[in-house]
Formats: sequence, structure tokens, C-alpha cells
Amino acid sequence: MKTIIVTIILSVFMLTSCGNAGSPDPINFGSDLCAHCNMKIMDTRFGAEILTGKGKAYKFDAAECMFDYMKANKFDNATYWVIDYKNPSSFINATKAFYLISMKIKSPMGEFLSCYSGSSAANESKSANGGDVYSWSEIKAKFNAGN
Repeated sequence: MKTIIVTIILSVFMLTSCGNAGSPDPINFGSDLCAHCNMKIMDTRFGAEILTGKGKAYKFDAAECMFDYMKANKFDNATYWVIDYKNPSSFINATKAFYLISMKIKSPMGEFLSCYSGSSAANESKSANGGDVYSWSEIKAKFNAGN
């Protein structure tokens, strides 16, 4: 009987210690601070997050802050997340997202960068606002962000 109880307790501990591994930690708009520039994260259309393999979340007020942060900080087994401009407050996998730089869409840090869940959404926004669409590898190269 003791073996069963110990097994149950250990199983519960292991399940709860994993937390939301692999899922982004929600941004508390208006109170969370950007890990790069220390500004309050305010605009629900923008934001980004790096989630380390150990579960630590680095939150950013804009994707450009995340890319700048990536220049100086390297992460093993991290996942990268950005807010979908067309679906405010909703995270999408940054490695699969598409990025638009358009002078008509001002982002919090003034880089005019917005993020989209697919190329069709990014190109639709490009048609309405002008600019250039980038993939994950292209936008990282543009910002010279490693990883």
C-alpha cells in the first residue's frame, strides 16, 4: 500500500513540476515588463516571448525587442512566440510566423514590425498597408538575431 501511495505522490509531483512547458506564459498587459527595454507591455497587438527549456519565460513588448535580446543572449532548447497582430493577445509560434515591416503599422519600439500566423494574413496586411513580408529566418537575419 505504501508503494502505491508513494508512486501516486511522485507521479503528481512530476506532472505538476512540468507546468506549462512548451506553452507560452500569458502576458499580463499593463503590468509585465519587457525583458529587453523594461517598458510595460501595453499593446495587445504586439508582444513576444522566449520560453527556455527549463520553463523560464522572457517577455517582450514587441518582436523587435525579442530579436534584439537574442543578439546578446543564447538559449538552448528554447521556444519562441509572438503575438498574432490579427488576433490580439494570442501567441503563435514565432518560427512559423510571417512578419510585415510596414511604415503604416507602428509597433511599440518604432520598427513597424507586425507578426502573422500565415503568409496569406501577412500578405493581406501588406496589400492594405504596403511594406515587406519576411519569414522567421529572413527576419532574424534582418535583425541579426542569432539562435
